[in-house]
Amino acid sequence: MDFFIKGWQFWPAEPGPDAGAFDQTSAEPAWPALPQVPAMQRRRLSPLTKIAFDVAFSQAIDAGTPLVFASRHGDLPKTAELLFDVAQQQPLSPTQFALSVHNAIVGQYSIFQQHQAAHSSVAGGDSSLHYAVLEAFGLMSDAQVTEVLVVYADQPVPELYQSFCPQPVSARAAALLLSKTEGEAMRLNYLPAAAEPAQDEVAALQAFLQSAQSGCAIQTQSALWQWQRRHHVAEA
Repeated sequence: MDFFIKGWQFWPAEPGPDAGAFDQTSAEPAWPALPQVPAMQRRRLSPLTKIAFDVAFSQAIDAGTPLVFASRHGDLPKTAELLFDVAQQQPLSPTQFALSVHNAIVGQYSIFQQHQAAHSSVAGGDSSLHYAVLEAFGLMSDAQVTEVLVVYADQPVPELYQSFCPQPVSARAAALLLSKTEGEAMRLNYLPAAAEPAQDEVAALQAFLQSAQSGCAIQTQSALWQWQRRHHVAEA
């Protein structure tokens, strides 16, 4: 697949292994401040929503730009709370249920920004970000779609599920503004999964985009994703 990356943003800003860890001076992670969001509304946003909003706000998009939101687990802490309520035969909160579904964050973003273009949600295991890029590339096959905003956000699963899925080890978010004609020219190839240990796809892509490397290979459990910078490609 050949496309352009018009803009990108990651949270946290560095892809280190301790990214998203607890602030040593605070009992909670240093989540984005989001001054764009009124305080009353901001207090209702979950940590996952905050980091997704933070990277999404970094990209200036047109009213007709489609959105693709991706997350491996979604807002799983909310789902776990609902399951505990079911087990204890407690009434369920309709609001909590509505905010626990996988497309809740992109819905909240579209409402807050009054963004009425098409949006979708993608969950594809530890290749969720890459499958969202694939979804965005498919959307750009429409002659009227010139760019698509991809937003990814994920966080460690609740302790109850840690023995089944210890990844990711820290909260991460990414926004990629893909374009048909403008930005840094990229090529992305898909190969079947190899035998090497799986990588954190978001941290690996962040390290690549922040470097001057001509290419990189990102290994997940389901695929080997090969990124290459296409040089000498004229922008429209």
